[in-house]
Amino acid sequence: MDSLQLWTYQNIEVDDIVNYRIIEKNKSKIDVQKTIFNKIEHNLNFENGTHLSNLVHFQLAPKTPIQRWYPYREGFSINLVNSFLKELNITGNVFDPFVGSGTTLLSARNYNLNSFGTDVNPISILIAEVSNEVYFTKEIIDTKEILNEIINSNNQQSNIKTNFQLADKAFNTEILQTLLNLKIQINQIQNIKIQRLLFVAWLSIIEQVSNVKKEGNGIKYKNRKRTSSGYINIDKVVWENETFPKDKINYVKTIYKNKVELILNDIENHYGAIENKPQIFNTNCINFNEKFQDNLQFTFFSPPYCNSFDYFEIHKVELWLGDFVTTHDELKKLRIKGFRSNSNSLNGKKIEYKNDYIEELIGLFDEQKLWHKQIPNVVRGYFDDMYQLLKNIYLQTEKNGFVGIVVGNSAYSEIIIPTDAIIADFAKEIGFSLEKIYVTRHLTTSSQQKTALSKLNNYLRESIIILKK
Repeated sequence: MDSLQLWTYQNIEVDDIVNYRIIEKNKSKIDVQKTIFNKIEHNLNFENGTHLSNLVHFQLAPKTPIQRWYPYREGFSINLVNSFLKELNITGNVFDPFVGSGTTLLSARNYNLNSFGTDVNPISILIAEVSNEVYFTKEIIDTKEILNEIINSNNQQSNIKTNFQLADKAFNTEILQTLLNLKIQINQIQNIKIQRLLFVAWLSIIEQVSNVKKEGNGIKYKNRKRTSSGYINIDKVVWENETFPKDKINYVKTIYKNKVELILNDIENHYGAIENKPQIFNTNCINFNEKFQDNLQFTFFSPPYCNSFDYFEIHKVELWLGDFVTTHDELKKLRIKGFRSNSNSLNGKKIEYKNDYIEELIGLFDEQKLWHKQIPNVVRGYFDDMYQLLKNIYLQTEKNGFVGIVVGNSAYSEIIIPTDAIIADFAKEIGFSLEKIYVTRHLTTSSQQKTALSKLNNYLRESIIILKK
C-alpha cells in the first residue's frame, strides 16, 4: 500500500493546496479501490444478469399468490428459484439458511423436493411454516366460519394493554384497540393450524393500518412529510383524521377480512400439489448442521447485506405487537443471534477468518465519515460469519451440488465493499468452483457518497453467485 501515493503537492500554487488535497485524495482512494478490486476479481466469471433483476428485487410480491400473504420486502420471486431448480436439474435436498418468508422452500415443494430452512427471526419462522403448511378442505371451511365469527363479534374491549412502548405513537388509539381485540380472539382459536394462519393475516395488516412504515434501516412515521424546504411533522391527530375513516373498528376488520379471504383464495387456487413439507428450524444459520445432517444438492439464499441494516429494527412493530418479544432484553438477545451485518448484532464473537482484501478496504475508511465506530468490526464479522456458513454448507453439499447466493455490495465512507467478489473468492478457497456471478442490477448509495463514488458506479451492484462442489 505504501507504493500508492495518496496525494502530492508538486506544481501546485499555495492557494490551491487545500482544494487539490481533497480532489487528489479522493482520486487516489478510487485508484486504490480499483487496484484491490482487480486483484479480487482476477479469474472471477461475471455475466450480465439483468434479465433476472425483476426477480431479485421482487416488486410484484404484493400481487403474487402466497408471497403476498405478508409484506416481506426483502424477498425474491419464487420464479427465480424455479428457474435455477430447472436449469441445474435439481432432484435432491434443498436448503435455505435465511428462510425469510419461505420462498425457496415453497419452490422446492412445487418440485416435490425435500427442503430445510433456518432463521433466527421468529416472524420469519412463523410465516415460512404457515405458507408451507398443508391445508385440507374442512380446515378452509372452518377458517371461513371462524373469520365470520371474529368479524361479527361486538365484544370490543377498550383498554387492552401492550408491552410495546411506542404503540401510542405508532397507532391511532381506536385502531390499536381493534388490533389487540382481534389478537385476543385469534389466540383463543383451538385449532393451531387455523390459529397460526389467521395470526399471519393479522400480522400482515399491521403496517397498513398503523402510523408507521418500513423504510431504509427502520421505520418512519407516515405523518412526517418531505417538502422542498425539508421535513415537516403533521400533528398526529390531524393526520389520523385525514387518513383513516370515522368508523375505525370496521375499517380494521374489513382490511383483516379481505386479507384472510385473499390467503384462502391462494390456498384453494394456487397451492398446487405440494404435500412435501419442509423442515424449518429457529436457529442461527451457521449451526444448521446441529439440526439436520442430510446431504444437500442445492442451497439458495439471500443473506442480510453488509449494509448495517438491522432487520429486527425494521420488523420491530410486529415483533412487539405480536408478542414475539416482551422486553428490550429479549429483543437484544434476538439481535445478537443473527448474522453480524449491523452494529446491534455484534456479540463479542472472535473473528476467526482473516482476509487481506477486507483489511485493505477497511484501512481506507475515514473514521470521521463512519456513522458508527463499530463499522470495521461489522464488516469483519459479516465475512467471518459468511465464511463459516459456506464452509459448513460445503461439508454437507453432495458432489456436483450447487449453492446460489443473492447479495448486494455496499459502501462506507466512500469505500465500496464488493461483497459478491469477496464471497466468490473465498468460496474457491473453501473448495467450491465458481460457475458464474450474474450481475442483475446496479444499486444506489447515500447522496453523500454518490458523487464521490461515481467513477466506481459499476461496483455498486446486486448479484447472484452460483457455486458448485
